[in-house]
Amino acid sequence: MSISKNKRLLTSYFSVTLSISIVLFMIGAFLLITFNARKITNDFKEKIPITIYLKNEANKIEIEQLIKKLNIKKYTSSVNYISKDQGAEILINEIGEDFVEFYGSNPLLNSIDIFLKSEFVTTLIFDEISSELNKTDYIDEIVYDAPLIALINDNINKIKFWILGISIFFLLISIVVINGSIRLSIYSKRMNIKTMQLVGATHNFIRKPFISTHVKLGLLGACISIIMLSTTLYYVQNLIDYLNFESDLEIIFIMFGSILIFSVIITYLCTFFATQKFLNTKIDQLY
Repeated sequence: MSISKNKRLLTSYFSVTLSISIVLFMIGAFLLITFNARKITNDFKEKIPITIYLKNEANKIEIEQLIKKLNIKKYTSSVNYISKDQGAEILINEIGEDFVEFYGSNPLLNSIDIFLKSEFVTTLIFDEISSELNKTDYIDEIVYDAPLIALINDNINKIKFWILGISIFFLLISIVVINGSIRLSIYSKRMNIKTMQLVGATHNFIRKPFISTHVKLGLLGACISIIMLSTTLYYVQNLIDYLNFESDLEIIFIMFGSILIFSVIITYLCTFFATQKFLNTKIDQLY
């Protein structure tokens, strides 16, 4: 009888731990996917240039001063100067024909590509930068892809909305699943709870061992989910060359810490309310 009871107890604890670990693994995986999608989007935004075409009259000192001025701007990620000769070489390689020989001279202009930090890549800021730079006498033209910038930002706003919705959905699912597992585990001990209550045990005294046990199970489930996530990250990084999680270790550790804290909070609250339910239930309603 004792062996059978211990088996049921272990099965109950295993069920709780398994449900917690799976739910936390799914939440962690979703957070990692969201973070990397945001990182890829930011990298893409930082590759959209503002191209400044300089007049042929612009001398070397003026160009160097402009590059230094652009480099110290808070919105600048990087600045790339392309001389007309370099531009000709790039274009010849792209089209496969020597257009300089055809024209008899190089019709291109010296240019500067400004790459902005991701948070500044908006149509409004691009317009402001363009208006400011257009006041410079030796700048011939400023070009950037305004429709692409608007399209990216519109789509990012839509994606943020969906991510928020999915995050709330995952949070609700995690609460329901973990709460259901803990309630089922405590349900098997409802008679013990009521017996202790009848002999005069306080609510805190009755709840304490249940909370302690399920918080420990929650931490165990969180540790299992962290091991699963770490293993997944390792294999994904080896599988996909351009992914490098080593540069994001701080964020990954923060996420792992958040998973541990979340597991403690959710198991504590679910256990508290589950035991409270049976404490408030009359004896004839327990059957």
